[in-house]
Amino acid sequence: MKKIQILIAASMLVFGLAASLGQTTYAHTKVNKSIPADGATVAAGLSEIELHFAGKMRLTVLKITNSGSGEAVSPKSSLPPKFVSQVNIAVPPLVPGDYNVAWIGVGSDGHVMKGEFKFTVAGKP
Repeated sequence: MKKIQILIAASMLVFGLAASLGQTTYAHTKVNKSIPADGATVAAGLSEIELHFAGKMRLTVLKITNSGSGEAVSPKSSLPPKFVSQVNIAVPPLVPGDYNVAWIGVGSDGHVMKGEFKFTVAGKP
């Protein structure tokens, strides 16, 4: 009887561990890297922004704002219509100042994710 109880307890432990490991494969997608990096200072004339995701993401919103003037920067390229792990967005050459990039996307697991980062374009505005 004691062996059966131990076998049942061990089976429950293995099942619990397997279930918890399975959940981690559906972890929310996040940005692993951005170019420019969060908090970076870059040279004037930056013309592309890159986002690298931890998994596949369908980017639905990308808002780039000059923090000083409050002006929105319109991307020169469209957001990809499919799930990708990297997005390169062409922008007009950015003038010196502080910028905020906010994004919203849907991970391949169906979860809506969002984030933001800031960077500075060097020079006098």
